[in-house]
Amino acid sequence: MKQSVLEFYSNLDKARDRALWLEFEHRNIPKHFVVFDGPEDNYAVADLQTAEEMEITHQYYSLPENYQHWTFGDLKGIAGDPEMLEHWENILGKFSVMEGELLKFILKYQVPLDKIIRHELGCRGFDADNGWIGFTESEKLWQK
Repeated sequence: MKQSVLEFYSNLDKARDRALWLEFEHRNIPKHFVVFDGPEDNYAVADLQTAEEMEITHQYYSLPENYQHWTFGDLKGIAGDPEMLEHWENILGKFSVMEGELLKFILKYQVPLDKIIRHELGCRGFDADNGWIGFTESEKLWQK
């Protein structure tokens, strides 16, 4: 049975972030998500099938490829949002409870967080789509 997604946001960037997260979260299906103009001067996020069933086939807003373009202002906007998207709350929350000295050490000595993340993922035995591949293969995959 198909589960429809239709959500509304007043901010385009937030809608695009939500659609990108949903696309990531449903990557095993794969399910595509789109953002389009909503009915009340807002933005709608829907899975592509739902949008097409609603006969919404006009221009969709593009989703970000990555977040390398972020500025401190972008981050401040997300961090200050009283209705922050759950994935940002979880990510930012991990850093907000970390000791300041550890954060300063990471910055001062340019600790490669991407390598730490890859090492941790390699120890878990799964591939990028959450498929079990075993610890040895997972370690090889994530060290690339």
